[in-house]
Amino acid sequence: MLKLARGDRGRNVLLLGISLLFVAAGLGMIATGADGGVTTTVFFGVCAAVAVWQLRPDLLESESRSAGSLAAQFPGPVILRASVRKLLFLALMAAGFGGVTLWMVLHEAPSTAMQLLLWPGVALFLGGVPFLILTAIRGSALHLDETGFTVVQLGRARRVRWRDVSVFEPVSMPGSGQRLVTFDDASAGATRLGAMNRHLIGRNAGLPDSYGLDPDALASLLTAWRKRALQREDDRV
Repeated sequence: MLKLARGDRGRNVLLLGISLLFVAAGLGMIATGADGGVTTTVFFGVCAAVAVWQLRPDLLESESRSAGSLAAQFPGPVILRASVRKLLFLALMAAGFGGVTLWMVLHEAPSTAMQLLLWPGVALFLGGVPFLILTAIRGSALHLDETGFTVVQLGRARRVRWRDVSVFEPVSMPGSGQRLVTFDDASAGATRLGAMNRHLIGRNAGLPDSYGLDPDALASLLTAWRKRALQREDDRV
């Protein structure tokens, strides 16, 4: 785990360095009136911002309580909230990537094959912007109590019992490096979404956010909370 963390940090430091070099090159292109200066600066500026976020995720989080102090509050209830700053940051990043991709499609006259690759990116990035902004406005939270947890997002709540879930594990999303906490939910049944999740992350369910905690810390908190909840439930039988 430590070796993996060092490898991730090294890649992000490298990404940051390369991105800053291209940002400088883009600014130089803007100063000289060369084509593509703005898009180069925006694209690699976004890459640099993502690298900084990966190196210092605490800059955007708002949760000041540690996983240990939260675990000590069992049986709760305890509410963890997603950082509004992070959601708005992600919206800005998506707008940057989506805008650059759209500009490439409209102004660079790419081949048909390249357009087939670029348009889904435009839809994914720009389509995600209003979702992220709306989530920031309406809030996203994780409620923990003695019998289970509830994920609240965009005004919709999903309840999961501790008895129905497996151990929690942080996993890196393929292609993005973004880490999220995953688990198996026995109550979810054999759904197409569950099958797709299992193919991508090895589990049939995951949390949409880390709610201000490092994913490893959140996974440890949920695992400890589940263990105590099940022990208490067994003691009552």
